Formats: sequence, structure tokens, C-alpha cells
Amino acid sequence: MLEEIARVVGFPYDPPIILPPVVLMERWYEILETAARLVRQIPLDKMDMTSPVDVNRSLFALSWHVVTIGRVFLLVYEEVEARVPRVETVITGEDLGAYADETRELLRTWWTEIGVYDPLDRVVESYQGIQSLLEYLERETWHTAQHTRQVTAMLEQMGITPDRPLTAEVLEGLPLPERLWD
Repeated sequence: MLEEIARVVGFPYDPPIILPPVVLMERWYEILETAARLVRQIPLDKMDMTSPVDVNRSLFALSWHVVTIGRVFLLVYEEVEARVPRVETVITGEDLGAYADETRELLRTWWTEIGVYDPLDRVVESYQGIQSLLEYLERETWHTAQHTRQVTAMLEQMGITPDRPLTAEVLEGLPLPERLWD
């Protein structure tokens, strides 16, 4: 809560502009739809490939992370332990894509039944620290996009043309890191 800290210490601070929640949710749906398409393209024999900067994270682990970020958001929203255990039956790219589709539907259900009515001003504790739900929603939207960009790059590294990767329009207004592997 940088704005509150700045106020207490008397430091001028202009908080960043956050896209409206409805826009964030629309973007997140599209990002997850893209992620589902992309992970379905990963050949089974390439799931153990690692990124150029993180040799401890396989492409499977990165993809699993992408398709579960939304579920972690929902757990934090409900204030329960924010951990999504590995599902042993999720093995292939098709399995990961189906899991991403389910995650997107869980988010859509939450949004239409609860989230759209919530001002998202409640403060929660997540693995990034203490923040408002709106800040956390924004963070997890761009977080999913950043890792989806990484999956895209890894597909390209394999010589696979990514099926409709994320567009500049979907990413516009999200505070993504400039570098791909930050």
C-alpha cells in the first residue's frame, strides 16, 4: 500500500492508473484463452525444456503456473491457503489447455456472481505482500500475460509458430515488465 505509506511519511506519491476491473477481467479471459491455445501446442517430449534464464523451471512447470494463477487469485479472494496442488492427470499440452479453460470459467463464474459487485477495495495478503484486491487482480492479470509471453517465446525457440499469440491490444495498459524474462 504505497499510497498509504507515502501519506504517513509525507512523501508525494501518484499511484499508477489501474484499468477498471471489468476491463481487467476481459483481458484475463483473453489471456487465458491464448495461453490454453499455446500450451496445447507444446509437444510432450519438450515439456522438460527450460527457459534461457531459469534452468530450474521446466516448460511444463511454467505452463502449469500460467494455468493456475487465476485459481490462486480466487483462493486469496476467499482468504484460504493459496496453493494449487499439482494434478497428476495433467500431463500433456492438451491437459494443460483444458485446465486453463477450466480456470477461465472459474474466474468468469466468480466475476459474474460475486466479483462484479465487489468494490475490490478489501486488503488481502498474497505472495506479493499486502495489497487491495483491485491491485491483486491487476497483478495477476499481467502476471498471466507475462508468463504467456514466455511460453510463446519457448514455442518459437522450438521452431513452432505460436497459434495467435497475445496482441498489443490485449496487453495495452497492463504494467508488464519490458523484458521477457524479468
